[in-house]
Amino acid sequence: MKNQHWIQGDEHCESPLFRRSFCIHNPAKACLEICGLGFFQLYVNGQRVGTEEMTPAFTNYSSVMGQNATYPVWEERGGFRTFYLEYDLLPYLREGENVLGMQLGNGWYHQTRRKAEGDFIFGFPKLRYELTVTRQDGSQAFWESDVKTLWTESEIIENNLFYGETHDLRKIREDWCLPSASLQGWRPAKKCPAPVTRLTRQDCPPDQVIRTLTPSLVFSQGERQIYDCGENITGWVNVLCQGQEGREVCIRHSENLKSNGQELNFASTGGEEQIQQDRYICAHKEMLVHPKFCWHGFRYFEVSGPAAPQSVSVVHTSIPVTSGFSCSDPVLTWLYQAYIRTQLNNLHGCIPSDCPHRERLGYTGDGQVTAETAMMLLDPVETKRMYQKWMQDILDSRGAETGHIPHTAPFMGGGGGPGGWGGAIFLIPMAYYRTYGDLSLLRECYPHIIKWLEYMESRSENHLVTREEKGGWCLGDWCPPPSMEHPEMPPAFVNTYYYIKGMRCALEASQWLGIEAPLGLKDRLAATEQALKEQYYDPHTGSFCGGANGADAFALDLGLGTAQTRQNLIRRYKEKRCLDTGILGTPLLLETLFREEEAALAYELMTTRSALSFATMMDAGATTLWETWSGDASHDHPMFGAAAKLLFTEILGIRQADSGTGYQEYTISPADIPQLNWAEGYLTTCHGVIRVKWERDSQGKLCVVNEP
Repeated sequence: MKNQHWIQGDEHCESPLFRRSFCIHNPAKACLEICGLGFFQLYVNGQRVGTEEMTPAFTNYSSVMGQNATYPVWEERGGFRTFYLEYDLLPYLREGENVLGMQLGNGWYHQTRRKAEGDFIFGFPKLRYELTVTRQDGSQAFWESDVKTLWTESEIIENNLFYGETHDLRKIREDWCLPSASLQGWRPAKKCPAPVTRLTRQDCPPDQVIRTLTPSLVFSQGERQIYDCGENITGWVNVLCQGQEGREVCIRHSENLKSNGQELNFASTGGEEQIQQDRYICAHKEMLVHPKFCWHGFRYFEVSGPAAPQSVSVVHTSIPVTSGFSCSDPVLTWLYQAYIRTQLNNLHGCIPSDCPHRERLGYTGDGQVTAETAMMLLDPVETKRMYQKWMQDILDSRGAETGHIPHTAPFMGGGGGPGGWGGAIFLIPMAYYRTYGDLSLLRECYPHIIKWLEYMESRSENHLVTREEKGGWCLGDWCPPPSMEHPEMPPAFVNTYYYIKGMRCALEASQWLGIEAPLGLKDRLAATEQALKEQYYDPHTGSFCGGANGADAFALDLGLGTAQTRQNLIRRYKEKRCLDTGILGTPLLLETLFREEEAALAYELMTTRSALSFATMMDAGATTLWETWSGDASHDHPMFGAAAKLLFTEILGIRQADSGTGYQEYTISPADIPQLNWAEGYLTTCHGVIRVKWERDSQGKLCVVNEP
């Protein structure tokens, strides 16, 4: 598909309708290539084509230089892509006159309002399509987006990803995409400049309506009702507007209720300044409606006005769950279920996001820490396609000059750190290789890993990574208790840890790929390891950074600790009996404890009833994971759920060898934790399903009773 012949309506219209009438006889094939920015819906002869929602998938559309970003933007990105989709229209065509119909929405392309991370407006909604019909005699007919395409305003007055939509149902033209429609008010489409981008065929899982729920009424007062979906979800409410013309219906969404149970609490989804709401101005007859170009993240919703909710649609990127887990401890069973639900809620536009309501961005730190867990627990075919797409977003988002990996991909602003966030450039391809046994992603990323290592060196002093960009953030870990922003463990320690991991990855990958590693990389690695020890290791105590926030686990993972470091780590958490780690340190600490044969201690930290724990979330009635241990922010962040992979590698004991990939070979060796009486579950790998069930016999011995 060529990147030319784009059209649009008036710039004041946020959701234009387009129609193109054409005649065809004896069609044998009909192929449509189409892109509508920000999102589009497609119709032929009044019938909706496809089941995709929010298409095309979110990408780096074009340059962000000059955009009003909260985080500094000082260099051009590495590349720009925009997806188009391809459809077989033959089943929808009829002999004679046909009508191709398209409706556009703002999506990520035209952000009219945004609370977090700045403003990114790439242009106004625009359309490009090419329709090729092959007749039965082999001849072809061709139509494309031009001024013969007509446009008019739709019923959607406003649509915004973060705030919702406003529909005037009185403006709905039910016949707008039929040959018999009146053309009064339709105008020729306007030519517009093509976006500076590379049009690419979309080949990743789409967003779809996955399932529907029936909400429960929890409060009613006149024409105001509050409903509970029973779980935190992403999607929308299907509401029946009851035909009182000119009256307004308003649907507002939240994750929580206020303590009186009679009002929505918006604190965790962006506050009163960013309420997710949909408004409908009623027509003269009943209509069942829902938003078309946005989703909401919520559990509770309020309906005010003459309307009744009929159902709730759960919407996210279509990736099946192909794992299962349960055990005798309800906290661990809850952790699996909450992680799955949270991860799915944060898959939109084929991007693993931080939250589905406030920022909705593909944060590279959140995304890399959960990547291997998602790859293990979700469908290997579709998840593999998703990470191929998102890794390309990361490559497109990189600094073209420096190789810097930003904190979000596609890049839409947002803070983080050069190591835990930027390290996604090597951590995701490595997880991809371990999980699928496929080197292709690592091969593609290898030169960019080397460039990122150069960037990390350029931000180092005395071989320690001490800074990122002026005016930006330079985080180490994130969200350790009790403060989100001020961990005791120094950021330079964490960022240098990832720098060392990245150098080791590059050296290892060079051998797998048959590529010569950069000269001097081994010497730089040795110097950085030595600098980390000299700066942060206390030979008198045997700990790094005083052991705070899991620092000794970071050191042991690098093989830089001593026997005393190991003893200090174990003693610290036996005394604390709770976690003090952030999103990066939590899975690393727990995995280190299992590796150091302290399974019972790791289990205790995962299940403790302390004030800040997974159990606290569960006991509070949460159905998804919180952004912070204290629950004072979003209640739908997947990052702490990275620890869910340990339910399979340790509790069920499904282990690959250290050098193994793709689960071609594995062992079953569950951790023997006295407090657990049984566990069972399964993984679906690219080489088949692995099932494990174990229980204790009458003598209390752990016995595997079912495995492949």
